[in-house]
Amino acid sequence: MTILDIVLYSLIGVLVLVIVVCLAIANYAGTNLVTVFEKYEKYNADFFDTITLAKNISNGEFGGKIQVGDVPGFLNDYYYRGTIYLSPRVASANNISAFSVCAHELGHAMQYRDEPKKMKKFGRKVMLSNTLSKFTLPLFVVGIVCIFFNIIVAVAVLSFAFIMFFVGLMTKLSTIKIEKEASENGIKLLQKYANLDENQVKYAKKVLKAAKLTYVASFLKSMLKWTMLVNKYDFY
Repeated sequence: MTILDIVLYSLIGVLVLVIVVCLAIANYAGTNLVTVFEKYEKYNADFFDTITLAKNISNGEFGGKIQVGDVPGFLNDYYYRGTIYLSPRVASANNISAFSVCAHELGHAMQYRDEPKKMKKFGRKVMLSNTLSKFTLPLFVVGIVCIFFNIIVAVAVLSFAFIMFFVGLMTKLSTIKIEKEASENGIKLLQKYANLDENQVKYAKKVLKAAKLTYVASFLKSMLKWTMLVNKYDFY
């Protein structure tokens, strides 16, 4: 076995190891969020429910402009244009997990209020990334096929596909930062409006930390999309 063979096999081994680790984290994140959510769902947060909390925060922080809507499913909660949409297990509850999810979405509302230009720019990046992602894999396939017919065209197509892939990854990275900021805002809102004690705040942070890991997992899945070994499984 030559030195070149050793280097080649070593690189393949490292690549396989990286893929395995990334897949493990990606698959663990979703299950972990459900486990953590259900664990702290058993801890009551206050005498009022999540919708009341949301309305109190809306009145106190946004002059009553933030509305509350509903969305079916589990952990499908989101914020969009002045409304936070809460899933059934969040909207009618009064536990740490429900309050944490609600506060996270209201944390997004704070971002749009305090940094509208930044959030609009981020929104455009997400739209562009989502559009490009639909064509990335087909372009890679076309580029590989073109190798057998015209190498120049193949290089051009593959280069464009790689650029789109890179743009998507960078958008996913910026999403992690945006979600982290929303969670930090959410914790501040809980401390101000939910009357949580020190332990309850720690529990809320654990819920939001588990949620953040799902965005890291989403990035890893995007990075490994070309392996065809991942499924789209993103939480709020």
